Amino acid sequence: MTSEGTANLALLLEKNRYHASLYQTRSPLMHLIRSEAMAEKSKREKLLDCIQIFSDYFQKTIMLRNVFCEHLKFMPIAQAHLREEFEHNLDLFRDRKQRPAPWDPLLDATSAWFAWKMLTLDNEEKTLLVHLVLETSANIFFTEAHQVMHAYGETEYFTIHAAVDSEHEQMGVTLLENLTADKYKRLIVVQQQGWDMLNTACDRIASLTCASPSMGRL
Repeated sequence: MTSEGTANLALLLEKNRYHASLYQTRSPLMHLIRSEAMAEKSKREKLLDCIQIFSDYFQKTIMLRNVFCEHLKFMPIAQAHLREEFEHNLDLFRDRKQRPAPWDPLLDATSAWFAWKMLTLDNEEKTLLVHLVLETSANIFFTEAHQVMHAYGETEYFTIHAAVDSEHEQMGVTLLENLTADKYKRLIVVQQQGWDMLNTACDRIASLTCASPSMGRL
């Protein structure tokens, strides 16, 4: 891998491909969606319950990003992304027969972290988290999840995301061009934190989905 002494956009994207590859091959959530456990309706329901929690926070994340964006360079992408993602969490809620989402401290905290960062990071850092972490991982997960879950006809949530997340992954890349080496080094730190939080959330989703009724709240 390229030395961090030459931090630039190419290095940032190279590292993102590395993180994405680890997620695709090692994430317990990816292993779960490919497993025979998905044939059990109760596990599919628990999976959707967990995804509802993350989806609700994702909606808050992109809304906060849009609300607090005042830079003309970043506003068009933030607004377009929000328009295309708006209320997708409510689609899932309706597909789940409007069951209240359960609460889990770890999943709630890791999901909320992304929304909180929309209040504290700058525009480049927010762009990285939304497009290179959240949308990259979503593209990987929903592409495979759609192939599995579509057969059960229980929700169109996976179909929607399988169709648009690849485009959303690429939306912000041009906003990260021509930055300073120091800025790219900072983005690499945020990138690592984002993937760590994303993986922790997804690991928790897999764990809660597979837990016996006596072991968890779900």
